[in-house]
Amino acid sequence: MTLFGAMALTGCSQFSDDTNPYDVTESVKGISGVWKLKNVTRNNVDITSDMDFSKFALHMNNDGTYHIENYLPFVVEKDGTWATDDPHYPFRLSFQENGAASDVSVDFNIPVINGQRSLQISLSPGCASNVYTYKFEKEQ
Repeated sequence: MTLFGAMALTGCSQFSDDTNPYDVTESVKGISGVWKLKNVTRNNVDITSDMDFSKFALHMNNDGTYHIENYLPFVVEKDGTWATDDPHYPFRLSFQENGAASDVSVDFNIPVINGQRSLQISLSPGCASNVYTYKFEKEQ
């Protein structure tokens, strides 16, 4: 019994995460740049060919400002500022129009497709029963 007690006290060590032998940290998911609209669905039906979406662009600047080029129904209409909920693991994107009292937030994804980061935003401008998904590609 004494032997088992001694083994229990000396045989177990507490896990410590104070050291990271690989010195790995998650990279910041930079989403600044010019995003061109490439695909649009409404209620999961592809409507990209129904309208010319190619002129719409979302300019998201490094300084946290944004500009909308050739407006289409979107979560905001006017230029302003943008921010994410977390630089390493972002899931919410907030837009605040210049002069607006509050911001508008949307869920978004930034998957890598064919080696390039893309931006996907789902929104319901106007009628809540219509859900649009905008898929953007970053302009090179």
